[in-house]
This record gives sequence, structure tokens and C-alpha cells, in this order.
Amino acid sequence: MAKGLLDLAASLEKKAKAIDEAASKLAVETAQTIVGDLAFKTPVDTSQALSNWIVTLDAPSTGKIKPHFPGEGGSTQKASAAETINQARKILAGKKPGQRIFITNNLPYIRRLNDGYSKQAPAGFVERAVLIGRKMRKDCARASALTSLGYWCH
Repeated sequence: MAKGLLDLAASLEKKAKAIDEAASKLAVETAQTIVGDLAFKTPVDTSQALSNWIVTLDAPSTGKIKPHFPGEGGSTQKASAAETINQARKILAGKKPGQRIFITNNLPYIRRLNDGYSKQAPAGFVERAVLIGRKMRKDCARASALTSLGYWCH
């Protein structure tokens, strides 16, 4: 009987670990979706605002960075957006189950941009990115439930 209970305990522990890892992977994919949308929907002049979407684990960023590729009139948007996404991927690659993900932008004018100050993007582009991330998460969770943790959205 003891062997049967030990086997059951080992099996349950293995399943719990798989669930934790699956949830962590889904969180990473959700964050990548959000950052990707923010990188291309944030209004751009010098690339300062879009370069400051900073992904961290465990605690939010408190800093500000210079534009990845400084420019004028949005001339470096694609390069800076790609680097913003690349930096997020590097951080997210190290995420472990249980760690929290933070996506921050500490520029003093980011709220004003999100309120519709720029004609390049409508108000609420941050909320839009979060909604897109949530939809992707729900779609992936639904799909993975159907295939018993064996499916992942990309």
C-alpha cells in the first residue's frame, strides 16, 4: 500500500510541476504579445517612449533608458521596436514558474500619450495591448485544456 501512495504522490507532484511550467510559459507568451503590440502602437518621434517598455521579473523597473535607435519623426521606429521586443525576450527567457512579470514605462509623458495626445495613436493603446494579451491567453488556455497541456500557442 505504501508503494502505491508513494507512486501516487510522485505522479501528482509531476503533474503539479507541469501545470506550473505551463502557466509560466503562457505568462511569457502573454507578456511577449503585450510588449509586441506596445512596441508598434506607441506613438513615435525619437523612439524614446517605445524603447522604454521595460520587462522585468519579480519587481517593476524604476529606471528610464535612452532610445534604442534615436531618430526624428519616427524614422527609427522599426529598429527600436524590434530591439524593445528583443530585450523583452531576453528577460522573459529566464522566467521561472512563480516569478511575476512586469512591463513598465516610467517616462513622465507616457500617460499623456496613452490619453491620446499624439495623433499617431488613439487613446488607450496601452489598454488595447493588455486586452490583446488577455485574449491570446484565453485562446491558448482554452486550446491547451483541450489537449491536456500538450499544446502551446505561438
